[in-house]
Amino acid sequence: MSAHRAARALLRVRAWVIAAYALSAAAACAGLVGLTRLRGFGGWGGFGPGAVAAAGVVCVVWALPAIRLHRSAIAPPKTVPLAGGSAPELELLVRQLALQLQVPTPAGIELSPDCDAWLDPRPGGPVLVIGAPFLWWLRVSELRGLLAPLVAGMAAAGDERIVRARAFANRSIGALHGRPDRTLRLFPTMRRRLAAYFEARAEVLERVVAWEAVAASRMIEPAARAYAHEQINMAAAGWDRVLTRLAQPAWESGYCPVGLNVALVGALTSLGRRDRMAGSLATRLSERPACDLLEEPGDVDARASRMAAELFQGRRIERTVTWERYVTSVTEPELVRRAESVPDEHPAAKRIRTLIAEAGVPGARRGETAGVVISAPMSSAPIGSAPIISGPVIPGPRVGEVDDAPARDAAEPESDSLAAYLAVRLVEARLATWGLDWLDGPVLRDRAGDAVPIHDMASALADVGDVSRLSDWLARNTP
Repeated sequence: MSAHRAARALLRVRAWVIAAYALSAAAACAGLVGLTRLRGFGGWGGFGPGAVAAAGVVCVVWALPAIRLHRSAIAPPKTVPLAGGSAPELELLVRQLALQLQVPTPAGIELSPDCDAWLDPRPGGPVLVIGAPFLWWLRVSELRGLLAPLVAGMAAAGDERIVRARAFANRSIGALHGRPDRTLRLFPTMRRRLAAYFEARAEVLERVVAWEAVAASRMIEPAARAYAHEQINMAAAGWDRVLTRLAQPAWESGYCPVGLNVALVGALTSLGRRDRMAGSLATRLSERPACDLLEEPGDVDARASRMAAELFQGRRIERTVTWERYVTSVTEPELVRRAESVPDEHPAAKRIRTLIAEAGVPGARRGETAGVVISAPMSSAPIGSAPIISGPVIPGPRVGEVDDAPARDAAEPESDSLAAYLAVRLVEARLATWGLDWLDGPVLRDRAGDAVPIHDMASALADVGDVSRLSDWLARNTP
């Protein structure tokens, strides 16, 4: 099946719908006018006011769904437009692809904060929408291979028959589904079935159009395109991790990180190194990234990051935060709040302070954490920390050492709150510092740069009052 045949099939359905709707309207009008005359509101000799009024009511009632169908459409995507001159090299790349494929050039280029790319129909012509994460992770040759089928799709986007078939399918689906915030009350089952029918027809059309576009662009960057498809799956997984571990906590705290795409590159680079792909990764990263095609990548990243909050969080967040201030603005307030829920006189809290003091580190008073040493570096490398005041070296831990007073009461703190209390005490004592891991979010690191098993130590304390893990860690990390 060709794209033209698929479009003609949809347009035939459109013709049948219009014909059936017009005939039903005419039948209803004739029936109501006849009923009005039989009841004596106008007589059979001519059109009386009652018959005219009845015909008008039928026309209005039948016109309302038609108007709704005409105005119904899928909501436009949330995108970041690229103003003129902000991406001349990217625009040149797209124009070269269009010239090579002998298709019209897209009316514009916009970025989406999602891992996707498509041609979006607009009144002035189709707009090429590119996922911002692709620009930051893909290389220039890979981006060419990825965009070639999309640009080739401009041939179908400029075909009047395909455009009308797409518009009819989109409007029908939108009208049948109704508004997202309202439940279907009138014929819900039939409307769902009709919507599913139009969705299936539209999917057939789009599949055929995509197949023809891929066939037309097969000779453009074949090797880079194959590798790009592997990378976009990796980018999608990394993007989900960045949104979950870094963006979501910030959004919930009322902040919007402005470098989500930079974080994606850091996350995927860290993942490649963990998977022992450092050699091939270094070779790939030496090639020119696609974000170099932008004049101001940092500004575009900030705008795409703000749009991500609006798209995925459902609201626009005005307060922005950089990665250097992420921990102090987002993580630390929540950490201190949880730590303050643990009473200082609680046996576990006392034991934490005692072990730190026995390690030769002076105890800290409540409230001294803010602004002392917590910071967010741009990588997972350890931060230099201040020297520690040393006392006697504590002896090695005894196996199964248990808190002297494991008594519990109704106000027993949760493991997360106790972990926050322990983290605050370790940071105050300068035994650990905060670092920002692109894959795992904020992490507590010791002087050697290793992650502190803070939750394991806190869980042992909260469950059975076992301090052996904490004392063992202090023995290894105290000079």
